[in-house]
Amino acid sequence: MLELIFAAALMDTVIAPVDYGTVYVHEWGAVTFTEENVVFGANPFIDPNSDFIPPYQWEEPVARVPIVYFYGAEFSGKFTVSVHSGHFIETVPFPDNLVSTSPMPPQQSYNAVWEILETTLNQEYLVGEYSCVSSDMLEIWREPPSYVLDFNDGSREKFIYYECALQPSSEDEFYPVLLSDNGAVLDPDYRGCAMWFVKEGETVILDRIMGDDPLQGVITATGPQNIYPEILCDWAGGTMKSEELVSMWDTWEGWIFDGSWSGDTLLVFPLPDHTIERMTTISLSTNEYHDVVYSRFYLGILSY
Repeated sequence: MLELIFAAALMDTVIAPVDYGTVYVHEWGAVTFTEENVVFGANPFIDPNSDFIPPYQWEEPVARVPIVYFYGAEFSGKFTVSVHSGHFIETVPFPDNLVSTSPMPPQQSYNAVWEILETTLNQEYLVGEYSCVSSDMLEIWREPPSYVLDFNDGSREKFIYYECALQPSSEDEFYPVLLSDNGAVLDPDYRGCAMWFVKEGETVILDRIMGDDPLQGVITATGPQNIYPEILCDWAGGTMKSEELVSMWDTWEGWIFDGSWSGDTLLVFPLPDHTIERMTTISLSTNEYHDVVYSRFYLGILSY
């Protein structure tokens, strides 16, 4: 019975029917908080101290910001990502314009702008891998039924991906996680949704789930272990497509269950909209007269 409920919930989490006068922009990602660093983004397998990050950036939170997909009306136009306090590290593809919007040093803020010439469903001529994205990860990220984007530099891809280093201006910049001198901690007053993963010997199991949803109290260490995209579906509240949530979970599942994270307990929880908007904002301006609807879904991941 539970399996039938989960399957029905996951068939398509976008409630509204497709409006071909509207462009839908969907974005997902994660912010990980460990004893060593803060990492924000889509790819858990990139070392925050890897070669493309110079040493002076190692003490900053690193924003590996999510995958952006486009649906609905065909369009051409410009897509902009604004980093309010920080700077870009990596992008796929490289933007047409990357400009500083900082009012004065040492504060840093940037805009990255991609010119999209055309949208199509033709997946011919997509590259096999990038220097910062493996072929396996590309296969996962290309699963959602989004448009293929033709860019101004001649490249083609089903998504836009970017990474940036963030400079938090307050201890609650990533609420419900609080940044303190002793590291990142979950706000003791937080009563929202969360999953607890714990290490038991050489394995990692889901210990329990918290939140106001029909899955609360159902998932246990001995219960069904194939329902995580359905949990994300419930958390997203009808704002994302099921294929996006499956891709999101497939991206992070190996990292969660291999137990390479520090500590013995891992919390996974949805970040609120106001936290997401404080980190970055996104906007699409189309050459056609289209409405644009944005959906952004992020996870916080905290180990201790």
